[in-house]
Amino acid sequence: MQYDDLILRQAGEQDYARLAEMKWLHCQEDDADYGESNLAGVERAAFTGAFVVFLKNQTTYRIFVACDGDRVASAMFVGLIPKVPKPNRKSESIAYLTNVYTRKEYRGQGIGTKLLDHIKQQLMQQACELIFVWPSERAVPWYGRCGFMQENELMECPLGEE
Repeated sequence: MQYDDLILRQAGEQDYARLAEMKWLHCQEDDADYGESNLAGVERAAFTGAFVVFLKNQTTYRIFVACDGDRVASAMFVGLIPKVPKPNRKSESIAYLTNVYTRKEYRGQGIGTKLLDHIKQQLMQQACELIFVWPSERAVPWYGRCGFMQENELMECPLGEE
C-alpha cells in the first residue's frame, strides 16, 4: 500500500495521547522480542497520563510524526544539543535521535525513511552537524541504508542502573 498523502510535521498537543499509545506498543514489542520487562506492574492508563504530562512539560525534544489522516503512523524524537561557539564553525548543534517507532501495519513501506529524510532536511536548515542514535541490533541495517555510519568510537560512563 502506498501512502503518498502522508503528512510529515512536528507533533502537537493533539498527538500526545497517540504518542503515549505508540510508546506503550513499542515497549510491548521490546518485552516480547528482547525479554525486557518494561510493562511489568505498570497500568496502561497511569503510564499514558504520565507520558502526556511529560510531553506537555518537556523542552528537550522536538517530536516529528508521519500522519495518515488523523493516525500517527510513525514518530521520532530529536534532542538538539547546542555546540559551544568556535571561530569559523558553521554548525550550531548535533542531534540525538531516539524513540523511533513505526506502527506494525505501516512498516516496510518507506514511511519511517520518509520521516527521517524530512527530519534530516529540517536539521540541515538549522546548521546541525550530525545525528547520532543508539539503535537496536535489528535496526542497524535500516539506519545504514538511511546514511548512518559506525564511524566514531563512543565512550560511555554509566551513572547508575537503568
